[in-house]
Order: sequence, then structure tokens, then C-alpha cells
Amino acid sequence: MPLLTVNHSDALAALAAEGFDGFDGIEVGLWFSPGQIAASRKLLPDKPFYFHAGNVMTPMKRNARFPERLKDHLLYTESPWISFHIELLPLVVFRSSHHLGLRLPPPKTGKAVQQFIATLKQIREFLGAPIVLENLHSIPGERYNYAASPEGITAILEQTDSGLLLDLAHARVAASYQGVAVRSYIERLPLDRLVQVHVSGTRTKHGVLYDAHESTGEEEYRLLEWVLDTSRPQVVTLEYFREKEPLREQLVRLKEMLDTY
Repeated sequence: MPLLTVNHSDALAALAAEGFDGFDGIEVGLWFSPGQIAASRKLLPDKPFYFHAGNVMTPMKRNARFPERLKDHLLYTESPWISFHIELLPLVVFRSSHHLGLRLPPPKTGKAVQQFIATLKQIREFLGAPIVLENLHSIPGERYNYAASPEGITAILEQTDSGLLLDLAHARVAASYQGVAVRSYIERLPLDRLVQVHVSGTRTKHGVLYDAHESTGEEEYRLLEWVLDTSRPQVVTLEYFREKEPLREQLVRLKEMLDTY
């Protein structure tokens, strides 16, 4: 049976303070300091913590001490692995698209992939920890599709010997950008390497689907059930951090679902 984990948030802390125990572990990122992690682990000593570092390329370029930050967080979380985004498009390209509607030129596919692989191997050697990689959704436009190509994702995981973190919201968005059915898209991913699943609610804005990290909807629940019927992840993580009661409701439903597997 997969473990149910959830992003750390004020809403989760409020539920835990009330004695709610309907989850198996907690996922934290670099926004959570080592001191905050240590304090939370004292309050929740029976819950394992998982470390999701997010992007790796941009922080490596900006901060020479980024690998040391990662090592500190691994130490404090005692996470069994560290997860990263498959970051092939520079952050400025993402932000310009989502916030300004600008479509900046992407880097050449081969160069972007090789730089990512080289950086990841450097990080792996420094940390000495298993790595799990998360699919991103790219941005609209055929020339950006390589950043969320199932074949490209498969090649990267194989060349870096990494596990797969399947983000269902990202898969839905990427499939919509590429004009394919989401289940067909996911079937082309290396599900034999699946370690973890991220679940969150998508929304539509100006006719475009995006990962809103809102409450999980019926379509997301059905997609998760299908994934669980066809594969066996170790962990399912709810990426929701807004309001206490919707968080409780989602955790209860997800726990009931996972208990059947």
C-alpha cells in the first residue's frame, strides 16, 4: 500500500494540532529551513519527512553553496531520497510565459538535456543519495514540447539512473499542450521507475489548463485511481497547502483510496 504524504503548511499544522492523524508523512522543500524541519519533526516524531528540492539548474547557477544547502536539508529530513524537477527550460522562460505571456526562445534541446544530466550527476556524487525526478508541464508552443516529452524524460531517467516522480497535474497540462490524451501521455512515461506521485488540482484560465495547486477534483481522483491500478508507487503526495477543512477532506478521501491497494 502506498504511503500518503502531504506538503507541510500552516493548514496541516493546524490539523495536526487538533489531533488529526490521517496521513503517513510530510514533504518539505527549501522554503522550509533546517530549524523549522527540526522543530516539526519533534512535534511529529512518528512521521517520516521527504525532501522535494524543486529546481536544480537555476539555483546551481546562482549559488555556489546550493549543494551544501541540499545536504543540510537531507540531514535534517532524513529523507530516503531527494527529488528534483526535470528543468530543461530556464526559469526566465517559464516566468515570462506565465506572467507576461512572452514566448522567449528555448535553449537547444540536446544542449539543455546534456547540461541537466551533467548537473544532476554532479549533485548525485556530492550528496550520495538516491534521486527521483519530476515531470514538468512545459509551456504552450510546439518548440517547448521537448521539456515535457515522455521519450526525453525516459532517456534522462535512464542516463541518470533516477526514479520517476509522476506529477499528475503536470502530466495533464503537458498532454493538453501536446494535444494528446493524458492517459496516453502517461503510458509513454517509464512507469517501471515510478517511486512517487504528486496530486493537486488543475484549473483553466483564459482557456488554458494550468497547475493551480487547488483542491483535487474528480478528474484528478479518477486519474490517480487509474495510475494505482497500473503501477505501484511507494508514496502518493497531496500538494495542497491552502485551507484546513479542504485539506482534511482531501486527505481522508486519499487515505481511503490508498487503503484499497
